[in-house]
Amino acid sequence: MSSSGTISWPPEAPVWKFYWEVLDGKSEAIAFRDVFYKGVKVLHRASLPMIRVQYDGGAGGPYKDALSSRNMQRPVAVYEGSPAPDYRFLVVESYHVIGRYRLLNRWIFRSDGIILPQLYSAGLQHPANHRHHTYWRFDWDIDGQANNLALQHALTGQDWGYGPGWIPRTSELSSIHIGDNRWAVLKKGSGRGFLIDKGPFDGASDWFSRLDVAITAYHGPEDLGGALGTPNDDELWRHVNGENTDGADIVMWYVAHLAHEAHDGGDEWHVCGPILRQFGY
Repeated sequence: MSSSGTISWPPEAPVWKFYWEVLDGKSEAIAFRDVFYKGVKVLHRASLPMIRVQYDGGAGGPYKDALSSRNMQRPVAVYEGSPAPDYRFLVVESYHVIGRYRLLNRWIFRSDGIILPQLYSAGLQHPANHRHHTYWRFDWDIDGQANNLALQHALTGQDWGYGPGWIPRTSELSSIHIGDNRWAVLKKGSGRGFLIDKGPFDGASDWFSRLDVAITAYHGPEDLGGALGTPNDDELWRHVNGENTDGADIVMWYVAHLAHEAHDGGDEWHVCGPILRQFGY
């Protein structure tokens, strides 16, 4: 069943405002729309539209798992976590069961401007090592949709105008991580944006899932709500056509590669997901 809600948190002095929804017929679990931090736009839309599962040695699959209202096991939970010394945090999460997999789709919004999109996975569909290739889609609107730019960091002292090592990515691309695995999306000329750091358990791309990040220019019909891709092909190449992304409306696909060793059994939980950190807000 579709569900939705509007968040303004903390209620006494809001720093985060957004709308969330789970829609029947979509396979992206919770989608977040019109996300603002301290009154300034951050994201037009964000969700988890694709999980592709790859088993070693032909033991099973591959699979494309769909997080949907049909396999969601309980209503979306929205709650404040136990405060840390320097920040508070809000959790929005959905819990799904697909075959023998148990999947917790958790988004954490911290009062200091950090967003943690996380996928927790447990369960073994087949008794073999496998990887959950997990695809988040972030439709960035840093201070509005216009004049955004994506940057990739390399371990070099060269300066392209955004600080040592920060390479402006001015056309659509699919890429693996380089250097210290850092990306950024910013509003040109404002000093405002978000860093995107690789999570500690996000793994590495391989022959089955060949990319870690894709940058595309926004087109409404390309937001397919989980319909893009197959078990054998994420099909992101359909959206990467070399279009200009310098001062454009930017969409970022971030891919984690969550390894699950069969000897761990099916009860141990594994987690992946990037770290999104605001700057200039």
